[in-house]
Amino acid sequence: MAAKGRIKILIDLEKLNTLTEGCLACGRKFSLGEEVALACGKWQGFKYIHKNEAVFDKRTDCHYERGYYEAMKKGWGEGNSV
Repeated sequence: MAAKGRIKILIDLEKLNTLTEGCLACGRKFSLGEEVALACGKWQGFKYIHKNEAVFDKRTDCHYERGYYEAMKKGWGEGNSV
């Protein structure tokens, strides 16, 4: 069984046709068979982004867009939280 945060989500034809705006993290379009993650970022809610643009945080048990996560970590150091 896959560990938490390690479930593979692949782009299938239905997702490809739905996600026409592409990856919000890097701006590239999705391709069939690419691995993605449902992640939080500077946008509202969870969105699909390329897996290599995502960081899994064990503390919150979810994925974050890499740049957003780094900004949050800096905020955590100052006593702020998510």
